[in-house]
Amino acid sequence: MTNKPLRILSLGAGVQSTTLLYMMVKGEIELPDHVIFSDTGWEPKPVYEHLAKLEELMQQHNIPFHKVTAGNIRSDVLRTDGSRVALLPTYMKNPNNSKGMMQRQCTAEYKINPAMKKHRELVGLKSRQQSKEHLGTTIFGISYDEIQRMKDPPFSWLRNEYPLIDMKMTRQMCLDWCEQYGYDLPPRSACIGCPFKSDHEWRLLRDTMPDEWQDAVDFDNEYREAVRVRGKLSSIPFLHKSLVPLGEVDLRTSKEKGQFSLFGEDQFDQECEGMCGV
Repeated sequence: MTNKPLRILSLGAGVQSTTLLYMMVKGEIELPDHVIFSDTGWEPKPVYEHLAKLEELMQQHNIPFHKVTAGNIRSDVLRTDGSRVALLPTYMKNPNNSKGMMQRQCTAEYKINPAMKKHRELVGLKSRQQSKEHLGTTIFGISYDEIQRMKDPPFSWLRNEYPLIDMKMTRQMCLDWCEQYGYDLPPRSACIGCPFKSDHEWRLLRDTMPDEWQDAVDFDNEYREAVRVRGKLSSIPFLHKSLVPLGEVDLRTSKEKGQFSLFGEDQFDQECEGMCGV
């Protein structure tokens, strides 16, 4: 057991958690005792390149870094050997042509659970062991404009901290801070084929990362085939909300289509919980 609660930064390598790390090494926030990154194995190349730079930064400041994983989510969810696979929050075309959305298990199984396992190891707890003592504090990079994503920790031995919310820093303010102090602007961190992408993010993937875009298009088709072979669902999954194969989706903006939206594009898109790439 530890005498002093460990401070552990949950690093998603996205804008907010990266900004927190920068602020820590700059001395504006206390350095963490450990940093944990949960790797799904399916981030875009720019995210892994950015993470490699952060690893060098942490080495320079003697911050212990732990990359944990539950496997490669892309290959895992395509298995058809009868073994259990995690559900993705895909849009579902039901037999009566109505639209639904699959329950999400990927965040818990590929992000939260591996990190929590490492948390237990670092504070000296075995699997399922409990303690009433405050052993660890998880530091989350959730910004002030995402205050609704704050959550209580699942165990009595754990506390959560949200420094960006305490400082009332929004995501844009994080980007401004990075630019002000000359730090590399972090990329958007999310699985290549995450269904929570907005049309803007799908266009960005298509136009700036053609290899990742093709990977997502291929996966979209492969996943439908895997679900068909498994034969456990009567509904058909799609990565895009239109219920159209990703490679065939019309990703033009409303303006390009000659339409006008009072609320702005993608206003009513589904939103990610925010635990994957903050």
